[in-house]
Parts: sequence; structure tokens; C-alpha cells
Amino acid sequence: MTSNRLPENGAQGEVLQSARKECPAFVAFLAVACTILAGLGDWKVLNNAYGGLPKAIALGTIVCAFLNFLVTADFSKLRKAMGYFPIFLLLIAVYAIVSMYIWITDFSDAASISRAGQKILFQVITIIYAVFMCYLFEDKAINYLFFSMCATNTAIMLLEMPKYGIKESIISVVTCIVTFGNAEGFVRALEIHDITFLFGQFFIYYVLFAPKKTKPERRLRRLCIILSLFFILLGLKRGTLPAVLLVYVYVQLLRLTGRPRKLIIATGVILFLFFYFYLYLTRSGILVAFLESHGIDMMGRDVLWSLPNDYYELSPFWKGLGFESVTELVNEWYHAGLINRAYPLHNDILKVFIELGALGFTLWAGINYILYPAYWMMRHDDDTGMLYMAILCYMTVSYLTDNTAFYFWSCIGLRLIPMSYSYHVSKTAQQKQWKAPTAQELADEIWLLEKGGRVGNA
Repeated sequence: MTSNRLPENGAQGEVLQSARKECPAFVAFLAVACTILAGLGDWKVLNNAYGGLPKAIALGTIVCAFLNFLVTADFSKLRKAMGYFPIFLLLIAVYAIVSMYIWITDFSDAASISRAGQKILFQVITIIYAVFMCYLFEDKAINYLFFSMCATNTAIMLLEMPKYGIKESIISVVTCIVTFGNAEGFVRALEIHDITFLFGQFFIYYVLFAPKKTKPERRLRRLCIILSLFFILLGLKRGTLPAVLLVYVYVQLLRLTGRPRKLIIATGVILFLFFYFYLYLTRSGILVAFLESHGIDMMGRDVLWSLPNDYYELSPFWKGLGFESVTELVNEWYHAGLINRAYPLHNDILKVFIELGALGFTLWAGINYILYPAYWMMRHDDDTGMLYMAILCYMTVSYLTDNTAFYFWSCIGLRLIPMSYSYHVSKTAQQKQWKAPTAQELADEIWLLEKGGRVGNA
């Protein structure tokens, strides 16, 4: 009989080594502090004063990673985390290369190029943050980010409360929850779009994918589900819960098949093709007419979606106007009096097509919806690919009528949650490879050793 024990350099050794080299408490504190401070940049007061600048504090995780490496000197852990960079930077390369070609050939103005450079830089920061958080906390990175965002949202609540008073603030929160997001005053000040969409991603993870084998895991999962739901309602994003419900049904259907890989790729391909049809429906006005015929309040989107028609062509040869060019167009419409406020376009599919052209849009959609799911499934497992596609499908609902494709925290969640989950999958696989031998197996092994000894002596 062979033993179930592995040698020191096997899976057991890796698991024990990982347990010995967990992130030191002071480094974890710094990483959480950086996250909370960066998250506070979404507070309307700071956002109006400094824009996206406070979010750059998230780069502090680089310092945290450096300090952690000084303590642990774990090269294998660092190599594993750094291995995620190339696949994520591929999308950044698309933004940069396509935009540079457009800028050079069309002689774009410096202001537009500067804004585009800032947006690309912040997309790079989201990748750096996600990778180094997973380097620091591995499969626990999701929980660290979640509770940091809970602390951020709570801090914003406390900062806003003095303006309205405790009594009025509590009434506003209760009214919002009871009426399913219909409130004014205090809760209106807490309308933090980006962080609220991130809580939708957390909700999907904790409901459908979070570990629940042990009692502590189940207790943590229930707490996180309750907090996610609370902050979703508090953020006034009523469309989040229907989107989550659709994703829940989708994931359950995938699991019922038993072989979800082909269906996940098929989902990506269908959405990829649907986006071109969606562009046609938007440009032709058919989509707006359909929604209005069903009594849906477009809230000005009908005007916003028709204004760009003279600035782009729905053609496979459309070159694009360059990253962030739509922002420039919106400002022009505002100054010309066509709109009463410089609203975002509220249609990421249309926005990406106008800015990056047919080629850039095809690469953007293909990488997000086909390449990335395939990567997660081939590099890790089907569950990781399913988690990524579940979050992406949830975000896609907002891409159609909102402007979340480049939201800072939403992009972090789309990368960090599957990445951190892949660490959980890896550890689970290692633990399954090594099982502690039973008493009977140990007795059998001792008997075999003794028997071998007696034979050798004979």
C-alpha cells in the first residue's frame, strides 16, 4: 500500500509554505488604508474638487507589495502574481495603439490626447492594484477589497450625515430600502455609481461562488450578502438587482449542463455579435422607438444617442475618433446649447465604437468576451471562467445604457475577483492532492516497512 503523504516539495509543502508566509499585519493595514482612501475619492465632495486624483492612492499597494516581499522574500508567490500582468495589459495595448494611430493620422488636439492618456493611466492602475492585492492576500483579496469598500461607503455616510442630521438621515435610508431605491436628501448624496456597481459584483460572487463548506465560511458569506444588498439599495442603482437575478439564472443553467465551457464561449460570441446589431438599433433609432413605445423613460438618452450620428459611420472601415473623443463632443454640444449639461453618453457600446473604430471595437469586444473567458478556463478551471463571465454579463447590462466600462472600481472588481478566486481554486486542488493518511493506512505502512526490514535481514 502506498502512502498519501507527499514529499516536502509537493503540494503539501506548497500549502504549508503559503500558510507560513501570509501578509504581515502592518502591510495588510497599509493596503486596506490605501484602498479606503482611494475609495473616498468617489465621495461627491472630493470628486468635485479633485476629480479622479485620489484614486491614484491605490498605487500604494506597490509599496505594500515591496514591504511584504522584504519580509517574506517569496519569489514563487511574486512570479505567480506577476504572471497575470501580460493578459490584462493586452487590452491597454489596444487602447494605446489604436488611439495613437488615430491621433497621428488626424492630428488630434493636445487636450483630447491628455484626457485619453489619463484614462489609460487609470486603467493601468486598476491592473496594478488588482495584481498586487492578489499578491498580498491571494484568495482572501476579495474579502479585503469587500470590507474596505464597506468601510469606504460607511465613511461617506458618516461624512454626509452632519448635513442632514441623524434623524433625517435614518429616515432617508429606511425610505430608500422600503421603496426600493426611491429617496431624496441624505441617500441622494450617497449615490456613488462606481462603488455601487462593484457591490453588485460582490453580490454575485458571495451568492454563487464564495466557499461555504465550513461554518465560518458560511457565516462570512451570509454577512457579505447582506452588506452587499444593503449598499446596493443605498446607492440607488435599482437596475442592479434585476441584472443580478438574470446572472443567477444564467449561472444555474450553466451548472445544470455539467459542461459549461462551450456555453460560456458561446455566450461571449453571441454578445460579441449582438453588439454590432445593437449599434445598428441605436443609430437607426429603432431601439429608442421600441423603448418609448413601452413607456420607458429614456431620461434624455434618446437625444444623446442621436447627436453623434453625424460624427461616425456604422462601417467596418470606420477608423474612430480616438480615446476620450466622445467627451470632447459632449462638451461641444453643451457649449452649443444642444444639451443643458455635459452628460456622459450613457452607452458604452456606442462610445467605444465611435472612439476606437471598427477594428478597435472588435478587439475590445473580442478580448473581453471571448479571449478572457477562454484564458480563465484554460489557465485555471471552468468555475473561474464562469465567475468572470457572470460578472461581465452583469456589467454588460450597464454597458448598454450607462457608462461603466471604464469605471475605476468596476474594472478592478472584474479583474481582481476572478484572479483571487483562481488562487482559491489552486489551493483547493492542492489540498485534494494531499490527504492525511488514516490510522489504518499508517499501520499498514509501518507493517510494510517492518516486513521489508525482516526480509532484508534474512
